[in-house]
Amino acid sequence: LRQPPVKVALVGALRDLRGITAATHNRRTYGLLFEALYPAAFPLFKRTAEMCYDSPEVMIALLKFLQEFAYNKGQRVQFDQSSANGILLFREVSEILCSYGSRILQMPVAHDIWKEKYKGVRLVLTVLSCTLSGGYVNFGVFSLYNDHALKNALEVSLQLCLSMPIGDVIEYPKLSKAFFTFLEILFRSHLDVLSNLESAIFLQLVKMVHQGLVTGEPPMSSLCAHCVDHLASYIFLHQRRPKPTAIKIREHLSVEPGLLVEVMSTLFQQLLFGSQSNHWAVTRPILTLTLAYEEVFRAVRDRLLQSQDEACRTKLEEEFANLMNDVQQSTETTNRDKFTQRLTIFRWNVRSFICC
Repeated sequence: LRQPPVKVALVGALRDLRGITAATHNRRTYGLLFEALYPAAFPLFKRTAEMCYDSPEVMIALLKFLQEFAYNKGQRVQFDQSSANGILLFREVSEILCSYGSRILQMPVAHDIWKEKYKGVRLVLTVLSCTLSGGYVNFGVFSLYNDHALKNALEVSLQLCLSMPIGDVIEYPKLSKAFFTFLEILFRSHLDVLSNLESAIFLQLVKMVHQGLVTGEPPMSSLCAHCVDHLASYIFLHQRRPKPTAIKIREHLSVEPGLLVEVMSTLFQQLLFGSQSNHWAVTRPILTLTLAYEEVFRAVRDRLLQSQDEACRTKLEEEFANLMNDVQQSTETTNRDKFTQRLTIFRWNVRSFICC
C-alpha cells in the first residue's frame, strides 16, 4: 500500500467512489452502494488508514469519500427497522477515524501544517459530525451493550481538538467551521461524554467556545452561541432533579466561576456592538444562561452599569428593568421568541445612548 503506484491507484479509486456516492440521491440507490461496499471494502479502507496515515494525498481522498458516504443527504441513509446497518456503518467509520487520528496525533509536522495535519483533522471532524447528526444511529445502544466505538471516536476527536491552539483553529476558516460544528453537536447531544472529562479539559473546551464568540465572525460565533445555549439549557432543565451529568457540569464550572461571567459579557458585547446578522443566535443563550445562573446576569449588568456615566447609568438601569420584567422561567419557544424581541428593543434603545 505504501508503494507510489499503489497510492495513485488508491487515490483514483477513492475519488471514483466519492463521485458514485455523491450520485446516490435516494434510499434505494444508496442501499445498493452500501451493499456493494460493506463489508467487502472496509477492511481495505482500515488498512489504508493504518499504513498511509502519513500520506496526505491518500488520506484526504479516503476521508472525503467517508464524508460523502456518511452524509445523510436527502435522508438517503435509511435502513429497515430491523436492520443494524446504521450502527455497523458508524462502527466501521469510527475504526477508520481512530486508526488515522491516533497516529496523526504523534506525527511531527515537517513543512506545511495545513496539508500534513490540519486538513486531515478537519475532515475527521467533518466525517464524525456527519455520522453524529445523520439520524441513522441510536447511540444509546453502544453503552447498553458495552461497545466502545462511540467512546473511542469521541476520545480521539477530542484529543485532536485539544492538540490544536485555538489561534490556529480560528486562522483557518475551513478548520474553524468543522471544529465548532463538531463542538456544537457534542454540546447538543453528548454532554454526558463531556461531563466525564477532567475539569481542566472541560473548561478548556468552554474557553475555546468563548474564544470563538469573541471573534464576532457570524458563522463561527453563531455555532459557539449554540454551544453555550445547549449547555445552559441542560443545566437549567435539570436544576430541580439534577442528573449525574448536570451535577458534574456544575462541579466543572465551579472551578472557574468567572468564566461564565466572561461568556455572558461577550454575548452582551456581541448583542450591542456585533453584526446584526448574528443577532438572533446571540440572543438565545442570554436567556438560558440567565435562567441557569442569575448571579452571572447580575454581575454582567453591574459591570455594564459601572462603565457608564451617571446619566447613561440611569437610562441603562431602566432598560435592564424593562428587559427582565416578568421573564418566565421557561425555555419554551414562545418564551424564547418573546425574550428575543425584548433584546432587540433593548439593543436599539441602548445603542442610542451607551458609551462604548
